[in-house]
Amino acid sequence: MWPPLCGGEGFWLVSFLDSLRVELAGKRLACCEIVEAGQVPSPNATVHLKIELLPCTPDADRVRVLVSEPARAATAEREIGLADVKETARPRALALAVAELLRSLGQSASAAKAEAPPAAAETGTGAPPVESRRAAALSVHVDAEVRGFPTRDTLLWGGRAGFAAGWGWLHARLDAGGGFASARVDSGDVLLRTLSAGLGVGPRFAARSAILDLGLRAELGWIWVRGESGMAFVRTGAGSDFCATAALRASVEAPARVRARPRVTLEGGGVLRGVKAQANGVTVAGITGYYLLAAVGVAISL
Repeated sequence: MWPPLCGGEGFWLVSFLDSLRVELAGKRLACCEIVEAGQVPSPNATVHLKIELLPCTPDADRVRVLVSEPARAATAEREIGLADVKETARPRALALAVAELLRSLGQSASAAKAEAPPAAAETGTGAPPVESRRAAALSVHVDAEVRGFPTRDTLLWGGRAGFAAGWGWLHARLDAGGGFASARVDSGDVLLRTLSAGLGVGPRFAARSAILDLGLRAELGWIWVRGESGMAFVRTGAGSDFCATAALRASVEAPARVRARPRVTLEGGGVLRGVKAQANGVTVAGITGYYLLAAVGVAISL
């Protein structure tokens, strides 16, 4: 798909694509790979879509749409007026019109195939069938995070990286990361290290300016605890154990139309299984109770 060459800052690309994916779900067509001006589309693309704003301004109220199937050199074009449509309803209205134009192009292909002589079908000279492509919108994300455990007065600093996939109004994320925390006592230091993997699912709300992901998240990992001291008479120890958490999570990525998007994440939840670190029989740090997390990073569309 080629988005508008001019006035594009006023075009609701994300909302339009979300609506178009829904309309094309029954046609075995996956939407959409964005192609910049001058670029050549992927050879796997079965249908090309080009959009132009009329006039070429951010507040344009008419849109010219051109669709084509390179495999059989078929094209269809339509000019769509949106002056009588509310601003918030224009992405949906345009998606319906584009889907109808694609259907008309497919119907003409079926009619042409029915009129072709039998020999053409036997020799395999007809157009190849439309193949389904991956419908999910994929992205990778990298974050720096801090996680606080108020009941243990512990701050866990770390980082996390993972993948996300969106299907219309739903998204899922898989990530892995680690962190560390420390506590100072009179006789030395207590150190905590963690490695974990998380899975999150929930609704996605995409607009022209931002993408909001909400959902549930579960995390499994391993915690190492070790004591350090420079005093000869102090006896230190070490141990490790399994940990698990469950939480609610919210992430915002903006602006939505760029490939690399800054993102902010907030999360709050509880520790289902954790550890406590003790010094002289007193708990000085730990991963237990409830926690609050804040993270900043970047999401990159694939």
